[in-house]
Amino acid sequence: MKRALPMVVLLCVAVALAMAAPLDGKWIAKMERKSNKGQVETVEFTLDLKVQGNQLTGTVTGGSGRRPASMTIENGKIEDNRFSFTTVQRSRKGEQKFIWEGTISGDELRGTRTPEGRRRGAEFTAKRAS
Repeated sequence: MKRALPMVVLLCVAVALAMAAPLDGKWIAKMERKSNKGQVETVEFTLDLKVQGNQLTGTVTGGSGRRPASMTIENGKIEDNRFSFTTVQRSRKGEQKFIWEGTISGDELRGTRTPEGRRRGAEFTAKRAS
């Protein structure tokens, strides 16, 4: 019995760690969109996600342009396998708010990034960074 108790405790800790925050960590997301010249381009983002309970925080870095933008995740939520958050991209033209929504399945995220006030967004897929 004395030997079984440490094994049970260790098993419980391992299960809790495995269930905790499957979104935590770095993800590489790719999305196709039309450029200002009408050409389709692939845009890459790095999502650095942290989960605390049902709250999602972190940063999104990347995008098109010479210098990658870094945006703080705001209003992040996670429920079951669904997540959502907003980011604000700042440029010389002003600010643009984006709504990110999607699902997680194993080591893959799928979702959309929609500019605030628009009906349609761009689809993205993300893989966990190794």
